[in-house]
Amino acid sequence: MGDYTLSLAAALQGIGHEVLVVGLNDRWLADQSAVVSGANSEGVLLNRCPQGLPYSVRIGRVAARLRDFGADWASFQMSCYAYHPKGLIFGLNRHLPRLAAAVENWQVMFQELWIAFNRGVSLKERIVGMLQRYSIKGGVRALRPKLFHTSTPLFRALLKTIGIGASILPLAGSIPVNPDPGTEWFQGLLGTGGAPIAADQRSGHLVVGFFGAIYPNWEPEPFFSSLRKVMQKTGRKITILAAGRMGRGGEEIWGRLAPAYPDFRFQKFGEMSFARVSQYLRNLDIGIAATPWLAIGKSSATAAMLDHGIPVMVTRNDSRPRQRLQIDSPENPLLILAEHDVTERILAGFTRHEPRHTARDLAEEFVRRMEQVKPAPGAGR
Repeated sequence: MGDYTLSLAAALQGIGHEVLVVGLNDRWLADQSAVVSGANSEGVLLNRCPQGLPYSVRIGRVAARLRDFGADWASFQMSCYAYHPKGLIFGLNRHLPRLAAAVENWQVMFQELWIAFNRGVSLKERIVGMLQRYSIKGGVRALRPKLFHTSTPLFRALLKTIGIGASILPLAGSIPVNPDPGTEWFQGLLGTGGAPIAADQRSGHLVVGFFGAIYPNWEPEPFFSSLRKVMQKTGRKITILAAGRMGRGGEEIWGRLAPAYPDFRFQKFGEMSFARVSQYLRNLDIGIAATPWLAIGKSSATAAMLDHGIPVMVTRNDSRPRQRLQIDSPENPLLILAEHDVTERILAGFTRHEPRHTARDLAEEFVRRMEQVKPAPGAGR
């Protein structure tokens, strides 16, 4: 959510708007007694409020800052667990009317919803999910937003069940496209003994990669069996790569993969610079998404892969809502559902797209939708 917000803010600033980003519940500030103001490396103004301060103090200071800033619009990023460890934002909601009064026009972006909307969950999870749902509705009542957005058809359908009509505002990847593709660096990764492969040997390798978290309930099958069949039919070497923070559960899964698939090659990088991540993504043959098919629109890692023009295999389709909902499937042709054997699909090849950072597109669409509600006074912020 932080990556999304900062990327959108930078893009809005890039098209001529003044932007302020506020962190209402910053867990990473060393000083838990002071609000920190400043700007990031891209010149976006930041106002960071530490978790240690009471919400009454945080909201009071933020409301005053917003009034001084004179914002025409404010966007509230809704994700329950960002504001409370159990995802219950009743305490925050009590103070939101003061925040709402500081800006005339509000938009809510639903990044995450309540838990336990899928089948097979425990009674305890259903109770927590119900309380989260009520707390979300309370936050919306307090803010009185004029625009509602979310990133997936699943979330849009779930919001409709509680009387909120949200439209889809697709995510943009948070990784700018590096104009240097890093081909030589990547060919060095595929070589042995420190010697990079030759350019004409690249087609003999099928390189598949993760970016970001690998969730604890992710399974390699049946996708990895499809890769093995491709290897057997074509003779191509299979390399599985991973970049970014995969999480504790992801590390455990990663540790089991190499012993289970000794005929594949595995390599992970951890965190890298944005420039290097872009080169990594540009050189993958296929990306792997660990997010379920119906929720794929909320994955910023997947959005980054799509920005870099690579096909993405969505290997999970285990989201089964308890309610009967009308849910549209993702429409991006680079997204491929891989819950069954996709050997023939891989053998048929893929049409890649030219890499393009879509943050500016997102910013322009965001402004367009705000202007449809109410023309922004003055220069606009």
